[in-house]
Amino acid sequence: MKKIILEIIWTLYNIKMRLVDFFDKEKVIRDVDFKITHYANSIIPKTITFVLSEEFLNAANKNDNVIGIITNERLGGMVDKKKGLLISNDVKNDFFNLHNFLYTNKKNYYTVDQHISKSAKIAPTAIIGSNVYIGENVEIGHYSVVENGSYIGENTIIGSHVIIGARGLHNTRVSENEFIQVVDAGGVKIGSNCEILSGCIVQKSYFYEATVIGDYTKLGPMVNVGHGTKIGKGCLIAGGSVIAGFCEMGGDVWVGPSSIIGHGLKIGNNVQIRIGSTVIANLKDMDNVSGNFAYSHKRHLRNYIKLKR
Repeated sequence: MKKIILEIIWTLYNIKMRLVDFFDKEKVIRDVDFKITHYANSIIPKTITFVLSEEFLNAANKNDNVIGIITNERLGGMVDKKKGLLISNDVKNDFFNLHNFLYTNKKNYYTVDQHISKSAKIAPTAIIGSNVYIGENVEIGHYSVVENGSYIGENTIIGSHVIIGARGLHNTRVSENEFIQVVDAGGVKIGSNCEILSGCIVQKSYFYEATVIGDYTKLGPMVNVGHGTKIGKGCLIAGGSVIAGFCEMGGDVWVGPSSIIGHGLKIGNNVQIRIGSTVIANLKDMDNVSGNFAYSHKRHLRNYIKLKR
């Protein structure tokens, strides 16, 4: 993870922008130099974020990576005085319009060093983007697509009809009947010795970061990994499972077939998520859960036995 953050910082080195470069000066209470847009829990320095609740404001205030905040007049007085501040009557609209401007006009997209190893075996029907890294002994099956900003480590197998770097549902509601189509600024980083089997979709993040699949992790057929999710080393994710956006999963996790993991959840190391589970809360190391909604597998079995009597 630290290596990925350092790579992002290096590529952002020459990117600079201030709030007054985009917004009317009357809105800007404290101007600041920033480099990226992200949420209040950003792990990347010089982040500008938005907040609409005290919970996320507290997170942003405590996060040294967040250098500026866009919020409304009610919360503005509670923003850390060391951070930049913009007061808005339409917070999400302003934030995502800024995001789109930054990545469309500054051309500030997640990139990788272009390289396709001579030892890689790529099916003639596969489509490979112009800004990708494909390591030694990688195999890519028929009709698969590898979009710009994708990195695939050595000895990884990509099955047929896989999409690496797909666009997710990157539209955000800014009013009752109005949406903003958010520009995709991110990419995908797949480690070494992985297997991504037929029909899988790995979405790129809309923020400047990679969706990450750790070394030795295996995705069964038709698995969908959401934007900005980070999956650790040696995980097994069985077919038909869906991992929503911005999740963080540790290493050696088992996810049973057709399971669903909700947006932004943290899953510890050595967790077992049984077949068909719907996970809506964070899971600690060694947790073993099942059911819809998922909780302790032992408790589920006891309840199931009681119902069968």
